[in-house]
Amino acid sequence: MMVLDFKLGFSSVIKGKTLIMYRSVSSGTCSNLPGWFSRMILVIGLVCLFMIGTTATSATTYASSASGKPGGNVADPTVRAVDAAEPAVVRIITTLGGHLTVNFSRTSSVTFPQGTGNSYGLQLSGSGTFITAHGDILTADHVINPPHDQALSQYLDDSAAKDVATYINLNAKSGSQVSVDQVDQELKGGQLASTPNYDPATSEVYLNTTYTGPLTAADFSSLPFQIHAAVDHIEKESSFNERDVAIIHVNMNDMASVQLGDSGSVQQQDQLTIIGFPGNGD
Repeated sequence: MMVLDFKLGFSSVIKGKTLIMYRSVSSGTCSNLPGWFSRMILVIGLVCLFMIGTTATSATTYASSASGKPGGNVADPTVRAVDAAEPAVVRIITTLGGHLTVNFSRTSSVTFPQGTGNSYGLQLSGSGTFITAHGDILTADHVINPPHDQALSQYLDDSAAKDVATYINLNAKSGSQVSVDQVDQELKGGQLASTPNYDPATSEVYLNTTYTGPLTAADFSSLPFQIHAAVDHIEKESSFNERDVAIIHVNMNDMASVQLGDSGSVQQQDQLTIIGFPGNGD
């Protein structure tokens, strides 16, 4: 009876010494193993290693391909949820008219823009999400009711600075002229005392291009009327200083929507995923 014992290894370097591939053979009745047999074993081993390497490479390529898709890593349940919700995301453009009264002296003040019924159209952008198929949208209250804070006041200063500079230069007695930038800085710094006033805000909702398909337009006013609608009423709201949340309504039906969860079911140590403003998702 012939008993064979084979050991195969690979060349490597350990502490400066080279370990070469080796073979030990023990035989009960024969003293030498044919050379072709050992070569066959070596070839089989190399083929197995090649197959293992190919399988690992294929798995890596697949993962890379998945993470390279527009929606991100589709194996991530959060990414899949965002992809499913994206068509329900909308852009909300809120417009309010601004008026700036500049006090040039104790007895002289002028409101800009001059002329009855004129105002500076201040536009602010935000986002929201359809929560029903019948036009109900969840958004932040500050998106539809911009707070009359310093940021909005500076926006109005920027809009009015050119008209204020023109007025000052036309009425200057000394002949000195002021620039628009100079007036803008003096309005913001308080050297030119002024008081802002705002008209009621109105909001327009624009559908997601994931829902409508690609669009080509020079500006918002050039978009087809079917893909946007005015907010006709506010159903519920909590002010910016409280919860800063609102549910608004537009006259649209059969819309993609997301289902709201119950925040009362959330417990300590539950894993939460927080998703902020979706960027170009709308």
